[in-house]
Amino acid sequence: MSLEVSRSYLYNVKNRILSLVLLALTISVWSCSSEKKSIDSQVVFEAAALDIDTAFIQGDTLFTRVSYSGGCGDHTFAIEPNGPMLKSLPPKQPMRIVHRSDGDPCRAMIIEELKYDISEFRGTPRGTTFILLENWKPTLSYTY
Repeated sequence: MSLEVSRSYLYNVKNRILSLVLLALTISVWSCSSEKKSIDSQVVFEAAALDIDTAFIQGDTLFTRVSYSGGCGDHTFAIEPNGPMLKSLPPKQPMRIVHRSDGDPCRAMIIEELKYDISEFRGTPRGTTFILLENWKPTLSYTY
């Protein structure tokens, strides 16, 4: 009888240990977070500071070199009008480069070269438009 009790006792202990191991594995698999970002999840990009180190126009392209603080987050840049075109001769178009970040907490100084097609900002069918780029003192002459 004691042999039969020990066998059933060992059988119960094995089953309990196996159940605990399976439970631990299941919990560890479910608790792992995926590094992949879902297309449905929305990342909020907030306005962020930048410095324009260089800006010039060649053809229909505005070339800039900008610097900003970051290094471990996502950053986006866009160019947009900064008000209506000024009716002068030649016309003047205020513009700005918009820098947005997902809240990058890092403080490395990042230098990036950006270029934009500015052909949609022509003030006249032929001629010249002055581009007044925010945070860049010299007026940029866009001749087409």
